[in-house]
Amino acid sequence: MPILEPVSGGPEPWLAGRHAALAPVPRLLCCSLELSLTDLEKWTAPLSDAELWADPFGAGSVGFHLRHLAGSTERLLTYATDGSVSADQIAFMKAESVPGAPVRELLDGVRASYEAAAVFAAALDPAGLDAPRYIGRARLETVLGVLLAHIAEHAQRHTGQAIVAAKAATTPGRAPLPG
Repeated sequence: MPILEPVSGGPEPWLAGRHAALAPVPRLLCCSLELSLTDLEKWTAPLSDAELWADPFGAGSVGFHLRHLAGSTERLLTYATDGSVSADQIAFMKAESVPGAPVRELLDGVRASYEAAAVFAAALDPAGLDAPRYIGRARLETVLGVLLAHIAEHAQRHTGQAIVAAKAATTPGRAPLPG
């Protein structure tokens, strides 16, 4: 059973009492990911394949942002679980902007990464939120709670960028679509 459910009316998850049993940082993460899923579903539903991969501002297509959300959430979760990013994860990252995947496949990837993050967050002992975590090859140190908050804010940042890209790709008089 999924932990995250897109919002269907009413207040945003953080105001609707969603995930109330969780400590504040895991709750923030789950609410943020739910809101992101809701917005991504709404703004990608009407897109054609050409619009999905259009990059009218050079800031990334909707497709890129969806693929990046899935991959970056997975990579950040790897660090949250005290792991190291794999060669497959790095290869995925390098291919995030390659066009071709349909919107449903991309959204399914986002949902899977978000669900994994929510399952992890929901199972956390709040006492462990101060545990150190190490990011990247340089092994930059942070604490688990800050890493989880970063996953939440990163999701919101790229969700916003995906919405702007979707609006730009579907606005009459926009920059021409590639191809």
